Amino acid sequence: MSATVGILEHFGRLFDFKGREDRASFWPYAALVFVIVMVVGMIIFLPMMAHTMRAMQQYAVQHPDQVAVSSGPGSYSMSVHGNPPGIMPPESSFAVYLGVTFGLSVLFYAAAVVRRLHDRGMPGWWGLMPLPFIAYSSIQMPRMFSFVGNQPDMTIFYSIFFSNMLYLITLIVLIVLLAGASNPESSRFDAS
Repeated sequence: MSATVGILEHFGRLFDFKGREDRASFWPYAALVFVIVMVVGMIIFLPMMAHTMRAMQQYAVQHPDQVAVSSGPGSYSMSVHGNPPGIMPPESSFAVYLGVTFGLSVLFYAAAVVRRLHDRGMPGWWGLMPLPFIAYSSIQMPRMFSFVGNQPDMTIFYSIFFSNMLYLITLIVLIVLLAGASNPESSRFDAS
């Protein structure tokens, strides 16, 4: 039968892929994890953006002929011509950002998603549907950003776009599966 799991109890069961979990237990935890991952992502991403803004402003002061600045009430825009070194954060920064947010998501969601799918009478493997697509996009995204200031490789762009579309479709399917009603009958997934 379905099990009720407290929000804090989920963190103690990060590696417990057995048993079942009802909807009422899963969704508050899923929302909390989403907030945690977003906050951690912003903590990593904001310094990268601040670095880029400082580097652009410094470059604008040193090379005013290479930068177009326009400002007005409530708006400020800076366009750097070419691809000067040192403005964009290193690719490793993007890799850290993607790795941490992706890693935390997998760590926090994996077991809870499997238990929720078990509660529906389904094997946990269904929870893997979106992973190949987000992994592919995460690997290709730094390659796409390496073309800043130059003509990007449109093949990479379209492959990322298509992968993201498949990711969103499989994520929606997974969410629908997770939102379904519990299977009231005993199943092979019941905790012993």
